[in-house]
Amino acid sequence: MPFALLMLSGCLTQSLSPAWFIDRTRLLAVRAEPAEPRPGDLVTFTSLAVDPAQDLLIVWTGCVLESSSSFGCDTTDPDAISLLGVEPLLPPSLQVPADLLDDLPEEDRDEGKNYFLTLSALPGDTDLSAIEELDQDDLLELGIKRLPVSESTTANHNPEIRQLLIDGVIEVLPGGVLTVQRGQTYSIEPILNEDAIEAYEYITSDGVTEPRVEEPYFTFYATDGSYVVDYSLYPYGAVDWTAPVDPLADTLTIWSVVRDRRGGMGWFTLTVEVAG
Repeated sequence: MPFALLMLSGCLTQSLSPAWFIDRTRLLAVRAEPAEPRPGDLVTFTSLAVDPAQDLLIVWTGCVLESSSSFGCDTTDPDAISLLGVEPLLPPSLQVPADLLDDLPEEDRDEGKNYFLTLSALPGDTDLSAIEELDQDDLLELGIKRLPVSESTTANHNPEIRQLLIDGVIEVLPGGVLTVQRGQTYSIEPILNEDAIEAYEYITSDGVTEPRVEEPYFTFYATDGSYVVDYSLYPYGAVDWTAPVDPLADTLTIWSVVRDRRGGMGWFTLTVEVAG
């Protein structure tokens, strides 16, 4: 697929802004379900792709393992790169071959192999029938995700943010709306599902197996207002966000993304209405 070649052919130049401020196209998170599949599993993918001004198309491509390295796909071989889907038109997915790990010794199957996936954000009105004729100027944002496939008995699962806790007392569930006062500062704390923190076995570079426990962290984003610090570490997940005095719009959006450091991800989208 020639389009995959241009996606990795160079870097995009963007004007600098705070990492949390969503003023352009951003790929904030990518998620595979299951997060660490076994051979034969069907894997589905979703992305948290945002843009304040337009709809987006997210083109997912992947490469065969023999054409990948720790840095991603080998783009010199376009035949090794395949289209997995286009959000939101064609939900991306991957059928893992049942014999994927058959060439590995039994002791190496707990660690398994990796797929490498590339996400390319395009304007929502892009004509996908002419995708091979697109050039780098058409690409708004680029992301890469590693997908481990293993037979581990402690395979990873995605963490889930079940709600946000505002100022320690206000519970906001998915789909909820928070009303804020201009210029007021609020504490925002993501609350994870009870089973989100997993114990697992880690194999060191020397082949030694170590018991570990996940240490998730959170990142925060918004289309307006401001953060003092835009990240936090579990179990102290709260951050302070100040509502804008002169909002860009009456309604804005806040996102919280959780990562478990093993490739698992989850996120929460909060709609905020500014009073007055």
